[in-house]
Amino acid sequence: MAKKITIRPSDNWRWYFDSKYDCLMLEIANDMVFRSRYPAKILTPDAFHSVSFSVDDATAYYLFYESCSQLNLTEPQKVELVLNAIVAANFIKPQMPKSWYFVQQPMLFTPSFGEVVEAQVQDTGQLVNLFVVEAGISASVCLITEPNVMMAGKHFNMADVVKVMNDRLASKHQRINITAGTHEDDDESVINLFYQVC
Repeated sequence: MAKKITIRPSDNWRWYFDSKYDCLMLEIANDMVFRSRYPAKILTPDAFHSVSFSVDDATAYYLFYESCSQLNLTEPQKVELVLNAIVAANFIKPQMPKSWYFVQQPMLFTPSFGEVVEAQVQDTGQLVNLFVVEAGISASVCLITEPNVMMAGKHFNMADVVKVMNDRLASKHQRINITAGTHEDDDESVINLFYQVC
């Protein structure tokens, strides 16, 4: 049985840029906001205008959330990844591919928007899950879905953006067992994602 979605999109939600925190915020309610993880320097000009959470954003939210069901993440981590994925899909500047982080695959694979894919880290051999937020013919913009990943001596966190040539990506052939995100206190934990505005 699928777990209920704790936070559901609303047409009252609003994107706005907060210069104090140097990032895009999502106002959920009058006293509650979500802080995205992307600074001004990597955002498009559209990110600096206050806009409502659109129908397309809501559609992406449900698509991304469904894809997250494959991942061994807690409910708060899923919501955080999904909201950052919407920011990345809508407001991140064009990226240069950084495919040297990953091993080339024997077969060319073309991912789909919102799909969870797999890549193998070049220097450690670690398999990491990536979340596709922009699917291209030859390269795709992805988010790291792991809390901590080391690649070429650089530390990556969950929801960090990386553009990857599609020949480094592989389809997920099996669903990941869901062992996290089933705790009864997840609803409260999700609420803790959002900053209380006094």
